Amino acid sequence: MCSCPFIAKLIPWDLLMENVQNYLPIEMKVHLSTITIKLKNFIENKIDPSTKWIENSLILVEACLDKTWETLNSGYWQFVPIEYRYCYSLCVILKAVLLEFQCEINSKEATKKITLLKNVVQQIDKGILLGAPFPNISDLLPQIASKLNHTIESSKTLNFEKLNIKSGDLHDSELLSRFTEIKHYDEPSMELFYRDMFKPKVPAILTGCIKHWKALERWQDLSYLSKIAGNRMVPIEIGSRYTDEDWTQQLSTFSEFLQKYILTKNDKVGYLAQHQLFDQIPELKEDFMVPEYCNFTDDDDNNTVEPPDINAWFGPMGTVSPLHFDPKNNLLCQVFGYKRVILYHPDDSSNLYPYDTKLLNNTAQVDPLNPNEEKWPNFSKAKGLIGYLKPGEVLYIPPKWWHHVTALTPSFSISFWWN
Repeated sequence: MCSCPFIAKLIPWDLLMENVQNYLPIEMKVHLSTITIKLKNFIENKIDPSTKWIENSLILVEACLDKTWETLNSGYWQFVPIEYRYCYSLCVILKAVLLEFQCEINSKEATKKITLLKNVVQQIDKGILLGAPFPNISDLLPQIASKLNHTIESSKTLNFEKLNIKSGDLHDSELLSRFTEIKHYDEPSMELFYRDMFKPKVPAILTGCIKHWKALERWQDLSYLSKIAGNRMVPIEIGSRYTDEDWTQQLSTFSEFLQKYILTKNDKVGYLAQHQLFDQIPELKEDFMVPEYCNFTDDDDNNTVEPPDINAWFGPMGTVSPLHFDPKNNLLCQVFGYKRVILYHPDDSSNLYPYDTKLLNNTAQVDPLNPNEEKWPNFSKAKGLIGYLKPGEVLYIPPKWWHHVTALTPSFSISFWWN
């Protein structure tokens, strides 16, 4: 009788074979297509592969993974050929099916199965983070990870208390004296937003616009977040700001991130920053909506607005986004916690001393909170805006406006970037 792994049932094998034939590097295709065809035949004919074949196939898949990993980590990420990222995605899928077959054949213990599935979810997450979605089944990896996570979420889940975040005294009078406050609007209409903010490219803090989001209440309950995302692998930035010399990145499970950096005082700041968490874990999308303001476009020749890029920003008190600009419109929505934001007009760019390296040319060398005016004499000419972002508030940041963001408490924000 065929063990028929749970994961194997989630895979459209014919579509997967199309990707193997069309998108893999030639040196990988020979080995991986053979394994894919045989797995497909085993499953369709309800036959268990031999233990020896599984072991040999795992060795081969691991070798392909190692070779692909080397390619992904040599040179700049944007120059990595896309076929190697497809290859990484395929390898983690094949490895997951082979491991589950191995477990089903060799052990029926429920605890071993749960441990395996947790490991497999993390392997699939690495495929989501480092691989590329297949052209004809783009949501395959997130779907597999979500369904696997759903089957194991009833196992032991860490229980966290609901966050109780107090704002304290947000406003620093000495700091406020150096800036103009960002204007606030209460539930602005679409017409008002377009006329007074979007069209003239004027920053503003919007209140009352996301009060219907379930996330505002639910995500303060870290047990809720842990149940949905606890076993998932996420990229964490280590260090208070990405311009620091000791700044680095690492992968961590979401629960480990909560325990180590959100609930425990740590010498190092850990930040889940600028991550497309909601593509990786689509269940969380059910707790918020894309603001209607994102329907406006700067492209007068195109009436079709592309969906915004949605990023998560979750970290403890003390995370800092150094002064930088982005090329797109941005709605920064505060789910919980408090942030201070300092803004400068694009016309002030030369007064902010951008780095002259290609990698950091959108980042200023000057720190607006502690400027070295001898080193950066023209900074005194820059005229900044300041605002304090509270739970349920939204900050509109126009394209190329410089912004410096500091978390004053543990904080979760969602940004929507669009043209």
